[in-house]
Amino acid sequence: MQYHKLNHIIMYKLNQYIKNFLLVSLVGLLSCNSEEANRPPIVSNTKYLVALEANPIGLEAPVDYLVELSSIQDLSNGIIDAENKGKPQIGWRFFYQSSNVLYTAGYSDDVTCISYAINENKVLAEKAKFTFNKTLDTYANTEDNKLIAVQLSYSGFEKKRFHIVNNETGKIERIVEHEIDIDRGDGTPSNPGSIPWITGMVQRNNKLFISYHKWTADGSYKTPDTDQAYVAIFSYPEFTLEKIITDNRTSPIGTNGHTTGIIKTENNDIYSFSSSALSAGYTAASKPSGILKIKNNATEFDVDYFFDVENAPNGGKIFWMDYLGNGKAIARIIIDDSVKDDHWEAYTKLDVVKLVIIDLDAKTVTDVQGVPNPHGQRYTSPVFKENNKAFISVSNDQETRIYIVDPNTASATKGAKVNGKSLKGIFKLTQ
Repeated sequence: MQYHKLNHIIMYKLNQYIKNFLLVSLVGLLSCNSEEANRPPIVSNTKYLVALEANPIGLEAPVDYLVELSSIQDLSNGIIDAENKGKPQIGWRFFYQSSNVLYTAGYSDDVTCISYAINENKVLAEKAKFTFNKTLDTYANTEDNKLIAVQLSYSGFEKKRFHIVNNETGKIERIVEHEIDIDRGDGTPSNPGSIPWITGMVQRNNKLFISYHKWTADGSYKTPDTDQAYVAIFSYPEFTLEKIITDNRTSPIGTNGHTTGIIKTENNDIYSFSSSALSAGYTAASKPSGILKIKNNATEFDVDYFFDVENAPNGGKIFWMDYLGNGKAIARIIIDDSVKDDHWEAYTKLDVVKLVIIDLDAKTVTDVQGVPNPHGQRYTSPVFKENNKAFISVSNDQETRIYIVDPNTASATKGAKVNGKSLKGIFKLTQ
């Protein structure tokens, strides 16, 4: 089963839970392009944008839109939709911000990446385009104003293709290929070999830290070697593999579809989360879900630090985590990891996760009050932060809505309602 087929399965299952969202009119969507063209542009040197997956029409696949807001207040009040003001995209897409450029990369329907930025007239405009061979599945920012976008695979022994994109031009500067960690096996069904799947990348000085889990190379979506965590350390910008470090206190790092399996704090400490969740794509799990640390200036896991999140009060198995600052992270924790239909239920259901604040220093987990728990959220770009608050999308069988989370009090305020299937990201660009 190819990745685009998996995504179609996820979309189909989500549709069963959000039938009440299917009331959007065909006429409204068809008129969106013409009315957008006649709408005067917003002139400002600061832009707040959302990536919105619109409601599907009947059996049609949903369409992604890039929607420019009038101000940050639009995240806190009213309704956000794409009608008459969204920039329609081609098919299902990834959205990722690097510096003051927003990249939107196609998936199975399109092999083009488009970048947007604020032009000299203070208007949001297309900056550049580039094409790629296959889907770019994971992304990261560098300290030298570059975007790294990586082409991965679910089968075979292809090298991973790192596209290094210059944010000044929005175009590919160079492409680097590397195996990272491939086991070619012997070609038999019992030993098909394994390939890495990148779940996060962090540059620190002249090194690039890359977290990953493994797939069997036969395309069966099985996850071998789940009894330890892996991080590959490359020199940067040379992309020479220096070493691979492991830790057997927890399982492989990160989850499919998210880019923040590994994160960096203000003091250059690096943290990673391991899920160990059968409902998050792993086909085996023997170690607890937890958080590891690589100290500033170190290139090994800190033997004195491990946070067993799964067995902590208010804890559980981490589905997604991102860093907020001052030693605090925000995370979605899986409430029920039982697997009934397949190993992707955390991605397809709307009642499987809760939102928490994790104190990395104190090793505590606190449920966020004011957010509907449980909920669901398949798509989570790096979290948007402003004024010491996190703005995050939450979906359940009633609605999709933005919540403004205060990490210091672990409380949330209800924000704008989203008229759409999901909110895939919130972004801020400045000139």
